Amino acid sequence: MNEDRIAILRFQVENRHGDPIFGELRFADGGHNLPLLIICHSFMAFKDWGFFPHAAASLAAKGFAVLTFNFSLSGVEGDNNRITRFDRFAANTFTRELEDLRRIVDAVSDEEIGSGLCDRGSIGLIGHSRGGGIAVVHASVDDRIHALATWSAVATFDRWSLHQKNAWRQNGFLPLAKDSTVSPLRLGIGLLEDVERHGAKLDIAGAAGRLRKPWLIVHGREDLTVKLREAETLYDHSVKQFSKLVVLDHVSHLYNAASADEDNYATFNRMLTLTSDWFHQQFNLE
Repeated sequence: MNEDRIAILRFQVENRHGDPIFGELRFADGGHNLPLLIICHSFMAFKDWGFFPHAAASLAAKGFAVLTFNFSLSGVEGDNNRITRFDRFAANTFTRELEDLRRIVDAVSDEEIGSGLCDRGSIGLIGHSRGGGIAVVHASVDDRIHALATWSAVATFDRWSLHQKNAWRQNGFLPLAKDSTVSPLRLGIGLLEDVERHGAKLDIAGAAGRLRKPWLIVHGREDLTVKLREAETLYDHSVKQFSKLVVLDHVSHLYNAASADEDNYATFNRMLTLTSDWFHQQFNLE
């Protein structure tokens, strides 16, 4: 199907803190009762960042309803397409992202989103990088998720050295660049406290071991941002009856799609086809 025939339904829901979550549902024009794929964006990203709109449109063209959304503390103001609320970005935590994702799944289940368009009995979850970790943890405790695919997923949320943590506590924040004129983004102390306080709940590898649903783990061999060993860790902890690890040679963290013209999405499209075929199989689609 041509991506030009994909319709977009924009929505807004509020989480329990009263913060808005902005999202979009893509589907073939005229489609109904479609299996749903929910995509969790990565760190320092958002639903309209980079390859996410292309991924959503491509998967929708392959017969799915595809939901993308911004985590409420992503730093994106309203439905804009850049991070400008640095204060909200700094206030984000992993627990908050898990709450946001649950709110989205609740909204689908309660037909606040996609009524008549989505098959609530066929929900798949996709996450890239940090969003992959969020997807694994959520899928391990939510029976409404029937299948999972992770792209370059992290195997742990605890990613900082003791030196970084000490400086973080001393300053009350951790800058993402030495020069604030390069990037004013910073991590608030709440993120570190979240990891330390909720370690068991945020244990991605432990969640991987509890998963009893189909799980496709995709990772690039040349990924320098999230090393291949993290995918191997996830696979090692997983129940092999349900999981499949696919390692792509000559592929980096962004699947050669840091920009649309890097290789015209050729590598990324191959990964999307792999993902689409996986979900078609799990949902018994022709």
